[in-house]
Amino acid sequence: MSRHLAPSIPNVLPGTLADWRRSLGSHYLRLEDTSRQRRFMAVQTDQTTRMIANKANPDIVLGIKADGRLVGVLEIFKGLAQHAEIGISVEDAYQGRGLGKALFIDGLAVAKRTGVRTADLYFTSENLGIRRLINEAGGFIVRHGPTCEAHIDITQYQACTDAPENGAPVFLSETT
Repeated sequence: MSRHLAPSIPNVLPGTLADWRRSLGSHYLRLEDTSRQRRFMAVQTDQTTRMIANKANPDIVLGIKADGRLVGVLEIFKGLAQHAEIGISVEDAYQGRGLGKALFIDGLAVAKRTGVRTADLYFTSENLGIRRLINEAGGFIVRHGPTCEAHIDITQYQACTDAPENGAPVFLSETT
């Protein structure tokens, strides 16, 4: 059984596409079925999960490490007109500790500092944790049966973090 060391705070550092694709793949494969469904809107096989990680192309990645490995990720995919889509996942054994909230708060602040004005999140309707975070951030949620979409006006978001200002892809690192 893992010792569950205290996790690092969300951290962003420069990295390569190959670096974070490997880490994302390992992280995604450690997600249990329910968490994979929450992240990808459907339960994914290991093979499909590897394929998703190998094709991942987020503009910004934030992560939290604990026990020497990545346990939580927030990805920002920038689109047109200063808009982005955000994806977030935390390994099952680390849920309920505020890691998703830390990633979310820092992720919105990073997005804002890199020019994003609005963001969308897509999630399953039973995901009460993300619903709460979106409401706290002033976003609104539209439910479509078993799925939801959320819209957040990041220009109204007030949290502050040490975020990169150049909008370059970033990667996670364990803090010391």
